[in-house]
Amino acid sequence: MHLVTGATGIVGSHVLLECAARGPVRALYRRGSDRSIVERIFRYYRSDADTLLTAVEWVQGDVLDVDALQAAMRGVRHVYHTAAVVSFAPGDADTMQRVNAGGTANVVNVALEQGIHRLCHVSSTAAIGDAAAGVMRHEDLPWSADKYTSVYSLSKYAAELEVQRGIAEGLDAVMVNPCVIIGPGQAGRSSMTLVERLQLGTRFFPPGSNAIVDARDVAQCMLAVMEQAPTGERYLLVGENLSYQRLFTLLAQAFGKEPPSKPLHPWMLNVAWRVERLRSLLTGSTPFITRDTAHSALTQRTYSSAKVEALLGHRSRTTEEAIANVAAFVRNEKAY
Repeated sequence: MHLVTGATGIVGSHVLLECAARGPVRALYRRGSDRSIVERIFRYYRSDADTLLTAVEWVQGDVLDVDALQAAMRGVRHVYHTAAVVSFAPGDADTMQRVNAGGTANVVNVALEQGIHRLCHVSSTAAIGDAAAGVMRHEDLPWSADKYTSVYSLSKYAAELEVQRGIAEGLDAVMVNPCVIIGPGQAGRSSMTLVERLQLGTRFFPPGSNAIVDARDVAQCMLAVMEQAPTGERYLLVGENLSYQRLFTLLAQAFGKEPPSKPLHPWMLNVAWRVERLRSLLTGSTPFITRDTAHSALTQRTYSSAKVEALLGHRSRTTEEAIANVAAFVRNEKAY
């Protein structure tokens, strides 16, 4: 028996599918979560979805609820900890610290108490050390924080420290650090927000760059890392490094829209996040752009996948394949 936390998220649902194809799996979900997304994802990928869904045992709980975690981990061998809050809105800062750092501390403590065989923790490239533009970022870069470091980054780095603390106390654990994950998921959540925005088309693109990875590759690598990686190691999961212009162009083309042709200049982004901050304060809504996302949109960054490729021999899907997959899922959702 394996346990997946955050089972209704993009990563969690894809890990759940991989686990269900191998045998029984327990899925932790929060009250009010839309579990139907898991069924829709299973049916999108597999003709034997009905059979695979019977392998999933749903357990209601939360990573902030120690009693629920104890019940969920009872009799479990492997834990895939994917639960996290992903946000760059200032108002979510406390929630991210509680869930991402505090929730991971709870998962680690209960895993130690229950004698879990191994934990795979999903971190992020946000917890990887910085490097100059043009220099590949890798797992061994020293961590540093400055005024531009997002609360999300701080919370994910703090979560990694909790896992390292657990390892020092005897827990067998590994970590993965995915970049921007593209794949089927709930509308309005994680990268699906970007997909939905570009589905409508845009004339503008930010000047920075980032890395993309297919959700299917993340899940497959996680199961392989769980079986093969030495304890205490962390692995960047990267499909392809590319500019935002290229990413926005591929997304626009996938939905039959004109590619963006106008770069967003730094002053535009700096004005935009300030206007959005005021609008969100007045309306109580979530800002579309924040200081953190504006800074990220201007940053040139690349990541190395050499370490996980050396361990697994895994070659990730291209950005085109990842985008074609999520676009097909969106069209499939609309058909129903």
